[in-house]
Amino acid sequence: MTKKVVTLPDIPGAGEELEDYIAALFQASGHFVEKQIIESAPADLLELDIFVTDYAPEKAVQRLIEVKGGKWGFTDLFKVVGWMRYLDLQHGAFFITRWEDRASAPRKMEPLGLDVVCFDDFTTAPQLFEEKGFGSFAEPRLIDLWRHSYGVERKFVKVLNGRAREGAGGATAAKTYHRQINNGTFFARAPEESLAMLYEAFGEHPKLTLGYAREIDGGDFDPHSASTESPSYQAMLRDGKHPELQACMYFEHRARLAILKAAVDYALAHPDGPPELMSEDGKSFFFQGLTYHALPMTFHDGMKWLREQPNFRRYATFWQQFLWGWGGFYLEDREGEEFEWMADYSGIPADEIPTALEAFDRFFPISNGWFTTPGWTDIHLLKMVPLAFQGIGAHQRRIQYNLVDNVSALKPGAPYTISDLAKRINCTVDLLL
Repeated sequence: MTKKVVTLPDIPGAGEELEDYIAALFQASGHFVEKQIIESAPADLLELDIFVTDYAPEKAVQRLIEVKGGKWGFTDLFKVVGWMRYLDLQHGAFFITRWEDRASAPRKMEPLGLDVVCFDDFTTAPQLFEEKGFGSFAEPRLIDLWRHSYGVERKFVKVLNGRAREGAGGATAAKTYHRQINNGTFFARAPEESLAMLYEAFGEHPKLTLGYAREIDGGDFDPHSASTESPSYQAMLRDGKHPELQACMYFEHRARLAILKAAVDYALAHPDGPPELMSEDGKSFFFQGLTYHALPMTFHDGMKWLREQPNFRRYATFWQQFLWGWGGFYLEDREGEEFEWMADYSGIPADEIPTALEAFDRFFPISNGWFTTPGWTDIHLLKMVPLAFQGIGAHQRRIQYNLVDNVSALKPGAPYTISDLAKRINCTVDLLL
């Protein structure tokens, strides 16, 4: 395994580093996290640093997060309050690293629903986070793991944006797709509108990654290509080559995760089921119901299954953790132990984890299912998870099994498990460095 190491600063710098640190606190404490959301029509209207949802309470709690690593003033605070009113939010938080002689800010902003929190000592930041009531950490070491995960995400976006500037058709399409997933659907007026937008975007890019791979091979970009043969695609799957293709796979799973979250939100908003197409008098349409009923039958089948699950409200958070924290896999020879940890972090009982892992098969059914075991290994993997994120999951096992210095101490049941984990960690390190 590589001797190269990706280090994180104990004191995050202003800008992206600080945003990632704050987001990691919320992610490691069990929130669903969305980042860098921009509403830009008709012009740049607002840019949100972080938006989090806590699905644990009986009623989901949403919170807008703004991060300032430099100078700030009351104008910045009232701007966030204005965004909260625009988004109809009751809760917001403003994180800073120094008071700027405005220590009265928390008292003045509290009646407006905005918490002002100063991290002037990062050695106590997680403790202060918990004391402020934002959440608690089942495993504090996961804070840094999520910072690494966000680093992979940022690297993917930057690589793809660079390829788009160079004129690559696949990269340009992927960039647009990412904006639709990350920004457009966030500002939808209702979950069913978000779902309609997501399915429309998916219909335009059903084979985004493969279509771009064929372009890299020397052909034309075609997201509807019927062919499955591509040397570049196979190199990406096998060795983690072509980070721009890994980025496309990431966006495709981001879209599926967004659909799952919207499904959870819809089920919570309509606990008695979707509205009927027509009113009682039989004369007028409920357009809200019309949008819902126009969604694909696979979605309706998934929704029927979802409503039957006692802890479905936690499924979006669980799948965000599973994809970008656990690497989209679990070790079959340690299934029970791993499911217990997943339960601790997600709030879903361990005996329900196997059911929660059915979500992709229920909402996005494919031939032979979404999970596979790639060879003589204990890794049981969700298909199409980028190798760099699988590396985050491999590092997660370092943390969970206390294997920071020696992964081989895991003593797996299958002969290639150790080399497979090491390969994935190496891919992530190479990408970040």
